[in-house]
Amino acid sequence: MVRNISANRLLVAAFAIVALGAAACHREIAVPPMPVRNIRPTDKFFDVWPTSPTRAFIVGDRGKLLETDDGGQTFKKIDLGVDLGIFGIQMVDDQNGYLCGQDGLIMRTQDGGKTWQKVNSRTNLFIFGLSFPDRLHGFFIGDRALVLSTTDGGETFIKRQLQRLFPPELADYALPYQEPILYSASFVDPMHGWVVGEMGRIWSTGNGGATWQEEQESLVDQWKRQLGPNEDPRFRDFILPTFFSVSFRDQKHGAACGLEGAIIQTDDGGASWHFVHQAEKPGAPPDNVVPGAPQIPVREPLFSIDLFGSDQGMTVGATGAALRLQPNSAWAHDPAFPTVPIWLSQVRFFDAMHGWVVGWGVILYTEDGGKTWRFCRG
Repeated sequence: MVRNISANRLLVAAFAIVALGAAACHREIAVPPMPVRNIRPTDKFFDVWPTSPTRAFIVGDRGKLLETDDGGQTFKKIDLGVDLGIFGIQMVDDQNGYLCGQDGLIMRTQDGGKTWQKVNSRTNLFIFGLSFPDRLHGFFIGDRALVLSTTDGGETFIKRQLQRLFPPELADYALPYQEPILYSASFVDPMHGWVVGEMGRIWSTGNGGATWQEEQESLVDQWKRQLGPNEDPRFRDFILPTFFSVSFRDQKHGAACGLEGAIIQTDDGGASWHFVHQAEKPGAPPDNVVPGAPQIPVREPLFSIDLFGSDQGMTVGATGAALRLQPNSAWAHDPAFPTVPIWLSQVRFFDAMHGWVVGWGVILYTEDGGKTWRFCRG
């Protein structure tokens, strides 16, 4: 019996040796690497800046910066060495550009976007937007009414807070309205610019930021929302909707968008603003919705607006909302835009034909003025 067990063990060992020897004779098969996806459904893209009809930079969450040179057919990821959210980017010429984001992040490139270096912003506040009318003059805006301005390309900054100064007798009552968040800036030249933000704030400057003026007063009587039982009528202009984005075509013509689907426009450089109406589709008559009054259905918030060309404009927002400016000055829902029920955070056109829309896990590109849009797969 003992001999049979020993024989069986010898046979098993022999088979194992033969099997190992046979395996050693086979060549190792290389497993191809998994394809690298630069665009994932979990990405949150916040801004896009086109530098030519086919070249653009896209920024997003967790320090993500993508570049494309072929209209979104392929993308290259640029390593910034940071893991912070990037909320805004702008290239001011072929070589120089800036980006901004979480925890006071400001970075600058001087080689066309190949490498980026941190700039000392002297703040840890979130910086949500920027506007550079040229390489040297720029403005960053963000949390707690922050405005940073530079006249030397980011070497030095002047720090301000754009907020109303209340008289002492109103100081305690004004605490909820102090330090509103500023979300977007638009400068058409080094002297003339506009900033919008929380609670309907609109500020403008005509001297490069040396002084600023509030401009939302003309909207107060148009906004028909009733004051709540705990709202003080002395702060009536603070019940206006928050504006997330502003865009100026020139010194006279500008538009902004924000909560409750609000779109406002000015034709006199911000001396007066007015709420504009929307239409269900191009060619349809404008609606008769009263701004601020209760309405069904509730309109989705709009996060970005872009005026481009001589007379065109587009705005995008939550749950895939996309509207185009019509010849009658109404904004109509765009039937040519794909149905994408996700948040769209930014729209920018390089010219009348080439434009981009980015959002939660999506990048779209058009080369025919928005008649068709292509999903970029990365």
